[in-house]
Amino acid sequence: MSRSIVAIEIGSSKIKGAIGELDPSGSLLIRGIEEVHQQPNFVSYGHVHNVREVANELKRVINALSGRLTSASITGVYVAVGGRSLMSTPALLEERLPGVTEVTPEIVERLLGRARTTTPDRDLLDVRPVEYKIDGKAQGTNPIGILGNELSAHVNLVTIRSQIIRNLQMAITDKLGLAINGFVVRPLAVSDLVMTDEERRLGAMLVDFGAETTTVAIYKKGSLQYLATIPLGSRHITRDLTALPYTEERAEEIKITMGNAWPGKTSAEETISEVDTSEINNYVRMRAGEIAANVAAQAGFAGMTVKDLPCGIILVGGGANLRGFVELLGSETGLPVRRGTTPPSVRVVGAKLNPAQDLDIVAVMNSLVGEPLKECVKENEPERQPEPDVKNSHNNVPSSEPVGEDSDDWSDDEDETDEKAKKDNWLKQVFKTFKKSVAPLDETDDEEFN
Repeated sequence: MSRSIVAIEIGSSKIKGAIGELDPSGSLLIRGIEEVHQQPNFVSYGHVHNVREVANELKRVINALSGRLTSASITGVYVAVGGRSLMSTPALLEERLPGVTEVTPEIVERLLGRARTTTPDRDLLDVRPVEYKIDGKAQGTNPIGILGNELSAHVNLVTIRSQIIRNLQMAITDKLGLAINGFVVRPLAVSDLVMTDEERRLGAMLVDFGAETTTVAIYKKGSLQYLATIPLGSRHITRDLTALPYTEERAEEIKITMGNAWPGKTSAEETISEVDTSEINNYVRMRAGEIAANVAAQAGFAGMTVKDLPCGIILVGGGANLRGFVELLGSETGLPVRRGTTPPSVRVVGAKLNPAQDLDIVAVMNSLVGEPLKECVKENEPERQPEPDVKNSHNNVPSSEPVGEDSDDWSDDEDETDEKAKKDNWLKQVFKTFKKSVAPLDETDDEEFN
């Protein structure tokens, strides 16, 4: 049977949700995507600050998604997480096997299940293996079926601040009564969707250029090697433009329509617009250049060079729409840059898919394919019809009221009938007493009297 999946993402600028069906063959069909925009101070850098307001906005998304169901309700959701505190930490896991043993999936799962966070204020979200070793010999990312006495794994522990998880639970579970079926690391889900196997093997960098943060995930040899979040995003460019001065809403509009991050190109708006775009783009290029420089530095922090990433950069996120940023990022890093898009294999019905804007929530849904899923939707119980009141029925009419135009008349008729019966019984008793005191009548007369 098909199973319903519901996923949500609570971002700093909007809340987005999607509902889909996973059929027995493993094919995912997305039936609807809903979103609402919210005030920027409700959520910042992935951290929910105003739990009440976020819950209210999320309820609108859930109600809209519920409208796509028939006779069912949403009871649980999968939640995308990201933000400034998201990071990976390298760790070594080891297990001694009982003699020469064949490594099985169960042994690997048990080994990875022993992973723990290094600090008490962080929650473990995912464990990404980098390399396995058996008896000290490297076995790549798949040790299944190999014999040995000792299994070890170099892994990356993907963690986030515990307070972020607690606030999400307050908004989703405490306020709305929805179960959180699991957390999905958004940048990793996006990379799984838009990057090819070849890019992950040869070496590539995913750059998620968001509103308030930019997340960098570096892959090599088929596995995640490094994950970090830069606390800079496209909204910082907007806020820089408010110094000109503009309102933040107007600054955002100007950034989208006139902003150009690449000094080597001149946009059409710069030549025909009445607004002086040279001063605008001075701000745009300075902040965009700072973000690009921070992205370029991440390869060095991961212990890699440009030669280690021959497949270049895959750029996603709302900030990736900034004109000229692809060229600026390529120039700053010395790597080829391409835009990540939703693959054509993703099917969406009941909603128009925006490949750039909806890629994140589609990636979260796609990451759940093949995973053991918890129930997100519960069938509504049919309404029970009230049973007829048999005790007060009369002449097979199921009503608690007496039949007739006037209930008082019915009551009076009953009283008169009872009174007549009592009078008849009294006369019979008098007659029987009279019989005993006089000569007995013949049988015929007795019957006639009765």
